[in-house]
Amino acid sequence: MKIGRNAPCPCGSGKKYKNCCLAKSRSSVTVQQKLLAAVVVLIVVAGLIAVVVAFRSDGPSTGSGLVWSEEHQHWH
Repeated sequence: MKIGRNAPCPCGSGKKYKNCCLAKSRSSVTVQQKLLAAVVVLIVVAGLIAVVVAFRSDGPSTGSGLVWSEEHQHWH
């Protein structure tokens, strides 16, 4: 059941819900949303870094002593 803004606060303070715990419940949702957004941003950034690294390392740099293996399709 939803608590009305003008209902007595369930914490027992005697104040109206809007003047007592409403702001606390709204801010906790905001913190959870910010945390979720931060995690999503970190995952996206990590993915972009992985893509950039994959495209930059097409092969070994000159003078590394590695050779391409046609049989295994990678550098040895």
